[in-house]
Amino acid sequence: MSQLANAALVFGLTVFSGFLDARGFIYAGKAWPGGQLDLKWGISAVLAFVGGLSCYVVAVRFMQGAGIQGVALQSALWFVVTGIGVAIMDASILQWSRTQQVVGVLVAVGLCWLIASTAASES
Repeated sequence: MSQLANAALVFGLTVFSGFLDARGFIYAGKAWPGGQLDLKWGISAVLAFVGGLSCYVVAVRFMQGAGIQGVALQSALWFVVTGIGVAIMDASILQWSRTQQVVGVLVAVGLCWLIASTAASES
């Protein structure tokens, strides 16, 4: 498989995994209104997490093919995507102060740099 196709699979599977996990976090936050389990939201959360985890496991195979061997780096990719997904999906990022938004962007950029620079040094 070409490096470009492999990179596209890593990107696509990681984004989809992060999107599903972010949905799971949003659903889980709605699963206990008033201290009582709402089965609709609880089951939706579990299904989203199962889907996200399944995509992540497949993504790791292609990450390794792209030279991203370290578990910390693999999970950092997922972390960035999931964190951004949660912030966007629950619209909380719109309520952050400008300073918080800037720091959030800098953290995401820093993690991306760490992933890229470490992956390059492992090759």
